[in-house]
Formats: sequence, C-alpha cells, structure tokens
Amino acid sequence: MSIEQLTLRRVAEIVGGNVDGDGAFVVASIAPLDEAGPADLTFADARHASGLAGSKAGAALVEAEVDFAGRPTVRVADAQQAVYQLLCHWAKAENPPAAGMHATASVAPDAKLGPDVAIGPGAAVGPGAEIGDRTVLCANAVVAAGCVVGTDCTLAEGAVVRGQSVIGNRVRIGPNSVIGYDGFGFQTVDGVHNRVPHIGNVVVEDDVEIDACSCIDRAKFGSTRIGRGAKIDNLVQVAHNCRIGPGSILAGLVGIAGSVTLGKYCVLGGHSGVADNNTIGDGTQIGAYGVALQDIPAGEKYVGLPARPVRETLRIWHSEAKLPDLLRQVRQLESRLAALESSQTKNH
Repeated sequence: MSIEQLTLRRVAEIVGGNVDGDGAFVVASIAPLDEAGPADLTFADARHASGLAGSKAGAALVEAEVDFAGRPTVRVADAQQAVYQLLCHWAKAENPPAAGMHATASVAPDAKLGPDVAIGPGAAVGPGAEIGDRTVLCANAVVAAGCVVGTDCTLAEGAVVRGQSVIGNRVRIGPNSVIGYDGFGFQTVDGVHNRVPHIGNVVVEDDVEIDACSCIDRAKFGSTRIGRGAKIDNLVQVAHNCRIGPGSILAGLVGIAGSVTLGKYCVLGGHSGVADNNTIGDGTQIGAYGVALQDIPAGEKYVGLPARPVRETLRIWHSEAKLPDLLRQVRQLESRLAALESSQTKNH
C-alpha cells in the first residue's frame, strides 16, 4: 500500500488526538494489531487493548489511558472514528472517466445530460433518459430509456439502471448491479408459468450506496423504494415493491422478498432475509442467517431461523445442546419401564 507518510504529530492533527511519546515517528502505513510492523501505525479500542501487548507496531491509535509498552501513541476518544478520518485523508481519487463522452459510448439524441457528466467507454444512455450534473458512468454502464439519475452519482463498470427508475443525488452503484429489472413474478395458467408484467419502477433516494452485483427489482405497480442514506452490500436481492427505510444497512447476501417494508435504520446481517409481505419496525436488527417469517416490532434484535428474539433463541439453542443427553436418558427410562412391566407380568 503506497500512501503519504506522516509523522505521528501530523496524524494527531488529522484525527484530533494527543501525542504521547515521539511525535516525530514517521508512519509508513496503518495495519491491524496482528499484521503491523515496526514502521506501521496500529489501533485498538478499549475492547481490544489487550492485543497491543503482542503487536509489533511502532505506534498506535488508542483510547483512554491504554499503555503501549513505552511506544508512542495518539490518544483519541474513538479509535474507529480516528481510523476513518485517517483513511479519508489517505484515500486516492478513483480516477473516473473525464467529463465528456467516450468515442465508444452511445447516447440517445434526446437524452439530457447535465454539465460535466462523464460517459465512459461502452456506456449507454437511452432515449429520454436524464443524467444530472457531474454524474459519472464508468465503462459499460447503462442508463436505459426514460430513467433519471441525479447529480454527483457514480455508476461503476457494468451497472444497469432501467425500468423507468429514478436515482437521487450522490448515489453510488457498484459494478454489475442492476436497478429496475422485473421482479420474480409468474402466473400459472394450465400448468404454464406466465411472466407477470411489471409496470412500476425503482426509486433510489439521495446518498444511497449499492455495492457490486446487487439487484433491486422493479415494482409490479407503484415503486420499489430505497430510502435516503441506506447502504446495501454486495450480492443483495431486494424484490419488487419493497420499501427499505432511510439509513438501513443490508449486509452481503441478504434477501428481501416481495412487498416487505423495512423501517428506518434497520440492520440485516449477512445471509439474513425477510419473507414476503412482512413489516420490520424502525431500528430492528436481524442477525446473520436469521430469517424473519413474520412482522417484527421496532427496536428488536432477532436471530435464527425462524428469527426470534435473541434471548428466546439463545434458550432454544441451549436446550438443543442438551438433546443428546435427554435422548439417552429417555431411552434408559424406556428400558427400565419395559423391564418393570415385564417383571410385573411375570409376577401375575
């Protein structure tokens, strides 16, 4: 990793911390506790402070009065926040296509492009589409007919926006993600599965991020809606007519079935999901591999399949661990009962 080298004193200025020790120490890079070398800066919050003892890092970002065996530190209120600030300082521009249209791009004559829009190699903009100021379409990205994309957006390589979708401002769509393809709906007539037409669209509000290879399905009617500031990881499926609340987070491989409503600031862990037509209240968390088969009230924490409140699920899992012993005891009791019944039969 090639980054600007900083003195520890400069690191402290960037993150708003205080240097304890050699402020002239030069930071070559930043690394986790178990990977950092003598020229690296590492970090630890209060929960992981014990790991500093075994780290080979030359310096550390730490919270409170954590000791780092005499090595220099930058003391901060929140180590994770400090790491975020440093990464923002070090981050390099993504080198997107320059403003203008690449020779291999295709833009319909009636498409509307705002100032400083960049249309990369092989990208396509369909008839009647609108692209806002400073938005970037990387190589082979597609904005289909009638779609609207706001200002300062980025559509990465191979991203597709179609189905009359409307994308807000400052939205990022990762490589090969598809916004607005038909939902998975079929009407079976005389043993034949007939595709149900989808005539709605997708609305993605401002400041949403959708990472690579995720799909947001077009509504049958009305809109599938992704609320402002929602963050969607790689390989996520959001089905037709769903409503994902503002600020919600969907981790990798989450699956949301049709017509689900997620409230504000919900968090769904990896591989979790919600069955169709259910409503998940504001601030609810569903742990990894949990599947909600019914409505969940606001502010709850659910895990498991089917998803249940955490405490209830932990009791069930604890009981399951005892099943082999319980089964053995039942068999022993059955044997004793059979022997007792046999003895009583002989006595009669």
